[in-house]
Amino acid sequence: MHVPRTLPGCRDSLTPQRLKMVTTRVLNPLQDTTKSPMTISLRTNSSLQLLAEAPGHTSWIQSVAVSMDGALLASASNDHTLRLWDVRNIRRATEPLVVLTDHYACVWSAAFSPDGTLLASAGHDRTIRLWEVASEPYEFLSLTDHNDAVYGVAFSPDGRFLASASHDTTVRLRDISAIRRTGRVQASTWLSHISHVYAVAFSPDSRWLVSASRDSLLRVWEIATEDIHRMSRVKPFGLVGHKSWINTIAFSPDGLWLASGSADKTVRLWNTSTFQEVGLLAGHTGDVTAISFTPDSRLLASAAKDSTVRLWDVATQQQIAIIPERKPMNTLTFMPDSSALVTAGGDGIIRFFGTA
Repeated sequence: MHVPRTLPGCRDSLTPQRLKMVTTRVLNPLQDTTKSPMTISLRTNSSLQLLAEAPGHTSWIQSVAVSMDGALLASASNDHTLRLWDVRNIRRATEPLVVLTDHYACVWSAAFSPDGTLLASAGHDRTIRLWEVASEPYEFLSLTDHNDAVYGVAFSPDGRFLASASHDTTVRLRDISAIRRTGRVQASTWLSHISHVYAVAFSPDSRWLVSASRDSLLRVWEIATEDIHRMSRVKPFGLVGHKSWINTIAFSPDGLWLASGSADKTVRLWNTSTFQEVGLLAGHTGDVTAISFTPDSRLLASAAKDSTVRLWDVATQQQIAIIPERKPMNTLTFMPDSSALVTAGGDGIIRFFGTA
């Protein structure tokens, strides 16, 4: 995600103007009979190919997320929309299944719940919206507990918690374990930084919550499952290393690594058993805006404002591929089956890269 200092069309569009959900097309998901299993095994640039493109957004795309079963992709954009795509066959993902327009400002982030039935979106309109996506999508609940733009949102892997990062310098952590039954949050607490918070991430075992901020710090909280309120009274430990604000963070699926990407143009790797820095990945010439691990945790992809996506071997910490893009890149993620790397950014087009 790229958070500029000022963004016309977001900061200027906070006057509420309630919009209805606009459905462009609701389809039965296409059964993919042509896709064969592929794994990304990149050693040279020539082994990487553009597999498909999905246009449609009319402004920058800030976030993409894929459901755990690989069936749905959500894209969040400065055009104030959230779009859902059927990606069971990425070569047929040329039009969105549905366009969701309940946000009345830029949509910064999107995340699927672990079971794939809920989608969370975070917006410049200070709201987080929860969408039911198991059937025809509709807004399930709107959360309005932040006082400024919400930049990041994440579900815990066990499905119990929802965290968000905001311009109001806080992280909000909510117990949503009974939200489907009661329609409300069970408990919530706030955790603070000294500057704007841009991203949040949970460890794969749901034990740790990490936040990234404009204050150039990563803050690490151990989740108090029995009483999350006491977390606001416990001082987190901070990870120091980046020389400028931190835009993005991600845990490796095997839980061994935490990666962070910064406006200092670097990606840093942290060992999660000690939370000590163990690697510095340098090569980008612009702010690093997004990072993602492959499902097997062997590779890391990073996107930046230098209009490139770079792939790194985690074990050797060596760059192994560069994907030149047309515009600055804001977001990327790997498909759950490793069949493709999904990228998006300044030209409003989602691209799928993989091996033939």
